[in-house]
Amino acid sequence: MAAACFLIVELVFLAVTQSLGGPPWTVIGAIAVLLQSVRGVRISSLAFLVPSLVWLVLSHVTGNRELFFPFSIYLASCAALRSAVSAAWLPPLGGALIVMAFMFIRILQQASFRVLAVELVVAIAILAIVLRAGAWSGQRLANIPQVARIATIAGASSLLAYASLAL
Repeated sequence: MAAACFLIVELVFLAVTQSLGGPPWTVIGAIAVLLQSVRGVRISSLAFLVPSLVWLVLSHVTGNRELFFPFSIYLASCAALRSAVSAAWLPPLGGALIVMAFMFIRILQQASFRVLAVELVVAIAILAIVLRAGAWSGQRLANIPQVARIATIAGASSLLAYASLAL
């Protein structure tokens, strides 16, 4: 039953990304779903991804395609924070996979070299902050549920990505 619920939520999430954002948003969303499923097929894993749809809806309503960046950073942050299993290199890899896919999509969209360079530097800086904040919060805020810590850090990271759009 849990696997069926996971599949339904996954399909709805990807259908929304496809219908409102198109293939680039869906590719990033699919990678995020895949990375979340590595930890097990649980609805709670996908619950981390749903808030990213706020950026998609805002992009759709306003026509601001730049909101693809905070959407991607939110999902990269979730991947980086949730993919920690036992090896120290797994958290950065989860976030890096989404950032690499984002950069590849931006290259296909023919973004200028300057824009690509800024987006890459900002994405790396935000992921470094996310990983540090995740480690710090796990050590110092153990009494706060992991869900709240991850949601707060990922939300803050996407707001940083949004603020960086002014660069």
